[in-house]
Amino acid sequence: MLATIVYAINPKQDTPVEGFTSFSPTADKALKRKADLEAQISIGSYKNWNGEWRIGFIDRCIKNGWKIVVKNCMIG
Repeated sequence: MLATIVYAINPKQDTPVEGFTSFSPTADKALKRKADLEAQISIGSYKNWNGEWRIGFIDRCIKNGWKIVVKNCMIG
């Protein structure tokens, strides 16, 4: 299964700040999900997401100036 992982880089610590993961059944869907998330984060439409925790995570990253990373990887 393919996963799209969102995390942040806090320059004051060695380990990335955990965000959230979304799963896709195909590579095409995972690539589309990654592109969609990157676009939504960059233009601010992430504020329309249903998940309050996810919105709060992105807000916290932006507030702290952390680099937000969205990547795809194989799980399992």
